[in-house]
Amino acid sequence: MTKNITLVLFLTVFSACNLIGSSDKYTIEGTVKNFPTAKTVMIEKLGLKAITAVDSAVIGEKGDFKMEGVSEKGFYRMKLDEKTFWLFLLEPTKFNVQIDMTKSEDAFKITGSEENDEFQKAFKGLTVIQQELQMAQYTYMYMQQSGASQDSLSAIGAQLEVGAKKMENICKDGAKTAKSPLVAMFYVTNLPLQNYAKENLEILKRLEKEMPTSSYTKDFRATYTQYEEQMKAAAQGPVKQEPVTVGSLAPEIALNTPEGKTIALSSLRGKVVLIDFWASWCGPCRNEMPNVVQAYNKFKNKGFTVYSVSLDKDGEAWKKSIKALGMPWENQVSDLKFWNCEAAVRYGVNGIPATFLVDKQGTIIATNLRGAALESKLAEVLN
Repeated sequence: MTKNITLVLFLTVFSACNLIGSSDKYTIEGTVKNFPTAKTVMIEKLGLKAITAVDSAVIGEKGDFKMEGVSEKGFYRMKLDEKTFWLFLLEPTKFNVQIDMTKSEDAFKITGSEENDEFQKAFKGLTVIQQELQMAQYTYMYMQQSGASQDSLSAIGAQLEVGAKKMENICKDGAKTAKSPLVAMFYVTNLPLQNYAKENLEILKRLEKEMPTSSYTKDFRATYTQYEEQMKAAAQGPVKQEPVTVGSLAPEIALNTPEGKTIALSSLRGKVVLIDFWASWCGPCRNEMPNVVQAYNKFKNKGFTVYSVSLDKDGEAWKKSIKALGMPWENQVSDLKFWNCEAAVRYGVNGIPATFLVDKQGTIIATNLRGAALESKLAEVLN
């Protein structure tokens, strides 16, 4: 993420929550089939920094359930367990839900709202493209590790570029044509804000006109204001430093944990360390964090650890995100100076997530490794 905040709705979450009028109730009736371990159905509101439980219902002997209540119009997920859930757009109307786990493609069907129908179409469309891109990325990495020719790699790379452009165009067009301002926001927040600031601002103004009291509108405004602040800070020009590159010694970092303990990067000498610049407000950072956690758990007993440097300025948001994202390593540090973080300035970080892989002697051996590429490099270094 460059110095902006790209909200990826189905990888990040939105904050709660002004209740709508007490007369505006939602009703959800449905059935659950072929999932015998599920005893309850829960709905949760997707918030920017947390997921908030809203309602739940016991599943009857015949698989039926019903819930009624009042909650703000917006994006929610229906959950059977921690790994089984679906997104939908809740509004004050009556919904019918059919869940059948034997159906791989359409296990979840929800009807009753034209606005939700529009969101489901948008969500499924982008999911298909993302899956195609992910498969192409895995193919590229596998071929690269297998010693494929440059021509073969270039062909896969071209497919990735075409797929990425296709997704960008769909989001751009969808943001313009969506009937629902929330669906328009869903589309536009999947575009890189630094390239589509004008489009983001147009959707923000639409939200402020059509949904002025919504928490989504307020959060989107806060996000855009933060982006503007980042652009102003960037315009002042970076502090000149010697470049931090592969092969150079990693500059020292000594910042405090949320508990006030100072941890120096140099104290981790003897281990392979991933210096990870991130922030709780950064959608791509949150999206990548499960990969970092997975790599940590896989290689921690072989001499690997993570040194996370947060570019947060809200200490509480920082601490809550560490817990919410399941980041188990002790090395969580920050000076809470946002983009003026001294370590980020020293390392020349102008976009996050940004990572630097450091060997046991403190030398940078790779930068900005993601997902499988990180695990592949760690396997090479530690095995």
